[in-house]
Amino acid sequence: MLRKFFSALFLLTSIVIVLGSLGHASQWTKHVHDALTGVAPQAVGLLEYIWYWVSGAMCTLGLLLIWTWWRIRRGNRGLFFIPWIVGLFYLAEGVCGMVYVAPFFSVFAVLALLLFVSTWALQRS
Repeated sequence: MLRKFFSALFLLTSIVIVLGSLGHASQWTKHVHDALTGVAPQAVGLLEYIWYWVSGAMCTLGLLLIWTWWRIRRGNRGLFFIPWIVGLFYLAEGVCGMVYVAPFFSVFAVLALLLFVSTWALQRS
């Protein structure tokens, strides 16, 4: 029963990361681009490229986690390093974002902690 709970938690966290990437991408046209009025067009182009690249990276990490979840459910125990690495990245980004940018970035730290807890539980079962 607990294994199913933590498996579902792992999958849900992975899906939230993918959906977060889509939300991140949608913010460019809704909020960010308009805030850059008066900034040199080349700088805006560079920022747009970076913005969408980050969204793509977030989506890639989320999809990698979903693939990992699928493989772990089929008995592959050699992939647990993937969620640990993604979780460390999200934790570092979340803490730095909270300290240097805004409290909103605590979301990334929470996702990392959920990933850590579910991965640890799945490794133990």
